[in-house]
Amino acid sequence: MQKLSPIALALLFISQTTWADGHHHAPVVPSDEPLPVLDSLNDDKPLDLKIPHMERFDVDGVSVIFTPIDELPILDISLTFKGGSAKDDTIRQGGYGIAGMTATMMTQGTTHLDENTFAEKAELLGVVFGATAYRDTFVYAFRSLSDDKELYPALDLFADMIQNPRFDETILKRNQAQADIGFERAKQDPAHVASVEFLKTMYGTHPYAISTHGTQQSVASISRDDLIAYKNKYLTKGNAHIAITGDISADDARTIAKRLINALPQGERATDLPTPIAPKPQHVHIPYDSIQTHVYIGHMGEKETKDPVELQNRTNFSLANSVLAGGDFNAHLMKEIRDKHGYTYGITGAMNVFDERGYYRISFSTQSDKAKEAIIKTLQVIENTRKNGIKDSEFNLERTSRKYAYPMSLATNTAIHNKASELNYDNLPDSHITDYLVRLDRATPEAVNQSLNTYIRPDEFIIVTVGKEKPDLSSLFKQDKAKGLKSDLKK
Repeated sequence: MQKLSPIALALLFISQTTWADGHHHAPVVPSDEPLPVLDSLNDDKPLDLKIPHMERFDVDGVSVIFTPIDELPILDISLTFKGGSAKDDTIRQGGYGIAGMTATMMTQGTTHLDENTFAEKAELLGVVFGATAYRDTFVYAFRSLSDDKELYPALDLFADMIQNPRFDETILKRNQAQADIGFERAKQDPAHVASVEFLKTMYGTHPYAISTHGTQQSVASISRDDLIAYKNKYLTKGNAHIAITGDISADDARTIAKRLINALPQGERATDLPTPIAPKPQHVHIPYDSIQTHVYIGHMGEKETKDPVELQNRTNFSLANSVLAGGDFNAHLMKEIRDKHGYTYGITGAMNVFDERGYYRISFSTQSDKAKEAIIKTLQVIENTRKNGIKDSEFNLERTSRKYAYPMSLATNTAIHNKASELNYDNLPDSHITDYLVRLDRATPEAVNQSLNTYIRPDEFIIVTVGKEKPDLSSLFKQDKAKGLKSDLKK
């Protein structure tokens, strides 16, 4: 096994991340010869995607997935827990931001080591720790050299972090003060204001209505007891999934998993969230002194699924939506709203999927006196694409591009580790990795175009605008909204 010092490891990480921006290029040779022409996309050969070998086993009832990779002397570990920020309110009513603050403070010292000593030890060992609260999950992350000399002291520190977080009152107050500054700054960003209002309008009283960061008022009220309560209820053995990737043996992986599991408190798997109720179509405007109006258009979407038919349908939609609203300069919305009419610099739309129902959202900003025109034109482009579909040439280009880009999703240790962690958390088979390519091959122009009508439903749209003047969109929200929409689209 190759050995690298912590400094050498850091240099390796830097070289990997800066390679594309460096000057490692072949010399440019001037030539008058024309560039070669690609004859056809129909001659593309089937991809032979090799899935990394993954082993699955249980340790004390906790599911573990291990992927041995020996190209680099590195080990990645993650512990994923169900819950995330969506469970904040179960710790204390209105306690939004508890999961996020817990994540922040997990790496700010232990009961044995103060913040500075903990950070110094991690730096000397060349180990990277992390804790992140997402909407539906909470994740501990670890990366270290895999050589025993560096690995086992780093694991000791990691286990201490997991088992004995300091949650220092003084540091908590400092974090809250810094968060307060962040919230004040966010008020100066109309895009942030629009995003917050969009979630609030979309989800109402559901936990998804609040950002993972919480609110300015709720974060200021977080106590040390809240952090301890969250850790003991959700960051537990019964709620954990472990992924280990790197240059160690399967026996060592089992030993490490056992060691980390012993650092966790007992507990049960988190319960599912309630199903959110879709809002009524409406226009919400937030006055904001700006020459630009920020626009968010969307409706409630879908939840995570394992159903093969639904996965195929969503792959179909992903292809169609990239052509409609993918954000590149060939997307329909970009060509119409940016290039042809000059309403905006950029416009994108995507489906966001969670454990419970997510949302579809299109967003852009435009000059305030053009907001109504831009919104109407955006709806027209959506309706025309739903009606007429995307071209076969657009479909073929998007599908082929994805097929040949997909192997890059497994090109690094980190990418492989993240994929393995996803499989373990969602209890998906290894074949799920290559099933995506199968779904791409099975996609047809007809099915892809049909998906636009299934997953984009203009009659359910809410529209959030943030700007100086409220655009008059009353005709879009008549009692028969679909009729009102079609009426405006004909203008």
